[in-house]
Amino acid sequence: MIRPRTLAALLSATVAFAQETVIDRPAQIPALAAADLKAAVTAPAAWTPGTWGRISLGALALAGLSMALDRPVDRGLRRSDLSAYDPWARRLDSLGGTGTVVIAGGAYLGGLLADRPRLQAFGSDAAFSMFVAQVALTLPGKFLAGRSRPVDDAGPYHFKPMGGRDSFPSGHATQAFTLATVVSAYADRPWASVAAYTGATLVGLARVEQRAHYVSDVAAGAVIGTLSAKAVLLRHRTLRMGGRKQVDLSFAPVLGGGQNGVLVKVRF
Repeated sequence: MIRPRTLAALLSATVAFAQETVIDRPAQIPALAAADLKAAVTAPAAWTPGTWGRISLGALALAGLSMALDRPVDRGLRRSDLSAYDPWARRLDSLGGTGTVVIAGGAYLGGLLADRPRLQAFGSDAAFSMFVAQVALTLPGKFLAGRSRPVDDAGPYHFKPMGGRDSFPSGHATQAFTLATVVSAYADRPWASVAAYTGATLVGLARVEQRAHYVSDVAAGAVIGTLSAKAVLLRHRTLRMGGRKQVDLSFAPVLGGGQNGVLVKVRF
């Protein structure tokens, strides 16, 4: 006769009912990049009027609130002596630039060489999310908006579309929040999410402190990076599951209080 504790221990495992499809091989990078970009560009065509309305209202609210802070925040920075914070700001600046690329690329190569599929998938998702965010939204936005940077002293409302200026949106904030979103998804721990998004926020604040961007530039980059990463993560997860949703079945012991049994949990 098997004791309840032994049975519970044997059943304390997770079983996936869908086999994963590998999409992270190096040979698949060009095709996957093109497909991700196409999906991002064509997604708005499938939005319903209600979705368009919610997104438009959200964008207007964010733009109004953040742009209201642009002038007073930049004026305060010009009047303040923040030289003590400059070294930290420069270090954070690099984290939002090449640092994110190094982290994503290093994770992908490390996972590939060490045969760690999850690490490789993390690097892949981070890299493709950054690619989609920058190519589909941030870089075109910079070109079309033509906003002057705070350091130009032209004011926060100086826009010259296709005029060569590139303050809006912030590319560093885009990168930092893209990486933070992917880290949060893979870590699946509240403290890791808080740490990741706190780091991304500090990158954005560093760009404002250095007068490289206005508050609204950083806010726009944060939204672009976060939403782009979520979209890519969802798409890649679906592809890895062969187009099917994952179904997890888990078992856990229920012991004590005079009752012995097994708790069965199904997650779709």
